[in-house]
Amino acid sequence: MTKIITTLLAFGMLILDFLAYRRLKSYSVPAFLRYLFLGVVIFSYLLILVTPFMMFWLIDETNSESMMKTSMLSLTTYLFLSLTRMVLYIFWLPVKSKVMLKIGTAVASFVLLSFLYSAFVTRTDYRIKEIKVSFPNLPGSFEGYKVAFISDIHIGTMWNAEKELDKLSRVVGSTGADVVLFGGDLVNMLHTELTPEVVEKLSRIKGGDGTFAVLGNHDTGAYIKGSTAAFRANNVDSIDDKAKSAGWLFLRDSTVYITRGGDSIAVTGIDYSEELQGYKHSFDAVNIDLSGIYMNVPSDIFNITVSHLPQLWYSLCDGGYSDLTLSGHIHAMQMKIGNISPASFLYDEWSGLYERENGKLYINDGIGSVGFLARIGARPEVTVIELKCK
Repeated sequence: MTKIITTLLAFGMLILDFLAYRRLKSYSVPAFLRYLFLGVVIFSYLLILVTPFMMFWLIDETNSESMMKTSMLSLTTYLFLSLTRMVLYIFWLPVKSKVMLKIGTAVASFVLLSFLYSAFVTRTDYRIKEIKVSFPNLPGSFEGYKVAFISDIHIGTMWNAEKELDKLSRVVGSTGADVVLFGGDLVNMLHTELTPEVVEKLSRIKGGDGTFAVLGNHDTGAYIKGSTAAFRANNVDSIDDKAKSAGWLFLRDSTVYITRGGDSIAVTGIDYSEELQGYKHSFDAVNIDLSGIYMNVPSDIFNITVSHLPQLWYSLCDGGYSDLTLSGHIHAMQMKIGNISPASFLYDEWSGLYERENGKLYINDGIGSVGFLARIGARPEVTVIELKCK
């Protein structure tokens, strides 16, 4: 989706930039200002030409983290420069007026400053979102039980992973959660992003009853050019091992039980299997057979399922497997103003709490960034879900 949006934006901007340059010439603008304008435009197009080359041809297992950061910085700069010019053109091109040029310049400057704020402030402005969710079959011993849910950390594209994870651990710790659940995409490309220093920071993200996680599409190693099944399996195993040393347990199509008094609840994790790889960019519900995962899980036990893909929710509900499904993956496409986001036009469920008669779904907006290094309104989220008996 990022590639489609960027391509359409590039073609549209090419036409608008040509019209803008002609307008500047008709104003008899000094040559050095026209050349400055051309320099910005040419630099912008060079960025969009270089970015896919870095992202799809130069990345391999030896340079994935540095190359991805560089390509994302390049794409982010391109988007900011292009969208700012577009705002200017909306005011200036329809009417040949120097007054509208000044107004457009002022508005575009405000937009650019907002974009910079989204990159340098909002991107790491972790918010705690607290919700209470009631269930008729929740055991009484779990009344008020607190689940801290985070997702999509994308360590490899954090600008300063150790500093940002340290901040995240303090935010999660402040919630006093009974358990911490993670919804996938711990790394961005490879297990090598989990350095000893990063693993130490992750070890601080924990709940009283443990920290349980699932894999996401980025954790599989599938984005490395020419990766084999053996390479991807080794990448997943390495992530699993490093996470265990941090005190995290990956639930790979498996279930753990949490006990309070004489009552128990189940937490099931959906593994990001090869079968799911084909659905990583799907906008529609994904219907696959999940019965094997729940074969030994008592049908009458209260169940929380963590699934990176929210599109599995309908299968989980229709099978009667999950009372509460927790997902990530979408990030609100890192652009969200109120309840409006590009994601809202593509997905039926994309952010927040959704309810059906036979189950509930919560989609977390994620922690990290992928595609571009900013969060325009879509602040990184630590969700605290308090379970209540209905």
